[in-house]
Parts: sequence; C-alpha cells; structure tokens
Amino acid sequence: MAGQEQIQQIMQLYGAITQCYNHPLDSLTVNLPQCQLLGYVASDHLSVAQVAKRLGFSATRTSNLVVDLCRQGYLEQQLAPDDRRRRYLELTTTGRMLLATIEQQLPSALSVLLTDLQRPIH
Repeated sequence: MAGQEQIQQIMQLYGAITQCYNHPLDSLTVNLPQCQLLGYVASDHLSVAQVAKRLGFSATRTSNLVVDLCRQGYLEQQLAPDDRRRRYLELTTTGRMLLATIEQQLPSALSVLLTDLQRPIH
C-alpha cells in the first residue's frame, strides 16, 4: 500500500494539473487548454472537431472552450467557403496579441509550477 507521503505527492500533482486546466495561469487570462487551443488555431485552419482531436478532449468540452474564447474576443468562427455547414476557427487581432503574450509568459509560468511540484512535502 502507498505511503502517506506518496499519496500527498500525487494529490499535489493532481491539484496543480487541475489548477492549470481550470483556472487562468498567472497573469494570463486563459487556462492551459485554452493556450493550447489558441496555438493550434494559429498554426492551422481547424474546425472545432479537429481541435478536439488534437487536445484529446470531447467535442462538447472543446466547444465550450471555443465559445468562451469567442466571447472574450480571442477567436471567431468562419464559414468554410466550399461547405457552408462547416466552420473553421480563426484568431482575432486580440487573440494574436494574447498568443504572443502566452508564448512569452507560459514557459516561466510552467517552470514555476514544476519547481513548486518538485519541493518536498512536509
């Protein structure tokens, strides 16, 4: 059976991951999955389903992320020129500015998080 210290370490790791996935990171206004989503959309012309596949999330969860990012003005949905039933995601100007900030700040935010996780629990 696992020792109490090992259980605490696992719970600390789980808490940190949950925090990254559910709450904005440091000075950023978005959480880690939203950061990933913005990065994917910036590099490719993707639909919500394609982003969901890359994130490994359900279509519903990804759709909720997209709706939130659209509401905040970082993303917009565009109709595909060849198939009006399909929508593709595109970064807005504000979204591109946020992505530049993410690219600058995310490495240090994650480094701090990983350093905190490596500290022994007392």
